[in-house]
Amino acid sequence: MRNAVTNLLVAIVAVIVAVTAGACNSTGCLDNQSAIPLAQFRSSLTGNAVTVSGMQIHGIGAPGDSVLVGATQSVSEVYLPMRSQATATAWCLTYAASAPGTLPPTDTIAFDYTSRPFFASEECGAMYEYTVRGVRTTHTRIDSVVMLDTVITNIDRVTVAIYFREEPDSPDEPDVPDNPEDTEEGGQQ
Repeated sequence: MRNAVTNLLVAIVAVIVAVTAGACNSTGCLDNQSAIPLAQFRSSLTGNAVTVSGMQIHGIGAPGDSVLVGATQSVSEVYLPMRSQATATAWCLTYAASAPGTLPPTDTIAFDYTSRPFFASEECGAMYEYTVRGVRTTHTRIDSVVMLDTVITNIDRVTVAIYFREEPDSPDEPDVPDNPEDTEEGGQQ
């Protein structure tokens, strides 16, 4: 009888350990465990996603002015972290200089928002959620910035669309005769 009770207690402890060990993983948590807006670059002409090269993105007034994208990278999307203890965060986009010795053109994007802490789940823990109240931008190369969702949570999806100006394809050159003298006015006799 004593052996049966001991075996029963060992079995109960084994079950408790197995259940507890299974509860200490992050399989129930979303991949993006922070509420960070994902911005996608798009063409102002077509609305399609585009890849941008020769652009550096860094924070304005951020500790160390953190660089998110280096000038040698080509990107079509970027995460733009917000500061939980602030009500605005701004980013500077610096483009490759158009001519040697000139200052590179820049754009800025500033988000005005409120932040609130919330408990996501046992697996994910606590994080901040942001509600964007407005977006300000310059228009050097940026046509517009559109918030696809003003509430930024830890759901990993595009919430900001940044539309870049693109020049339309040039129309075909007008047909020019190979020999302009072979026209009626050119006087071929």
